[in-house]
Amino acid sequence: MNTMFLLMAEYGSATVPLSQVCEKYFGLKPATAEKRAAMGELPIPTFRAAESQKAPRMIHIQDLANHIDAQLKKGRDLLEQMKCGSQ
Repeated sequence: MNTMFLLMAEYGSATVPLSQVCEKYFGLKPATAEKRAAMGELPIPTFRAAESQKAPRMIHIQDLANHIDAQLKKGRDLLEQMKCGSQ
């Protein structure tokens, strides 16, 4: 299955509040994720749907899916290197 479609099924929307995904996918508490997002230090872009600082910071599922897929590729590549190096 496609990562994006699986995330869409899990969250039910193309956009999700950062606070809903930050611990599971970035290992960050919501407050820390918010600070890092404000400094541009997260691996995916964030945005606010409204021009208000009170509006929740959001992520797009496609960006999260791309990040997950990239991390998966890195892990697979590393495993392959380790296997080739041990032979």
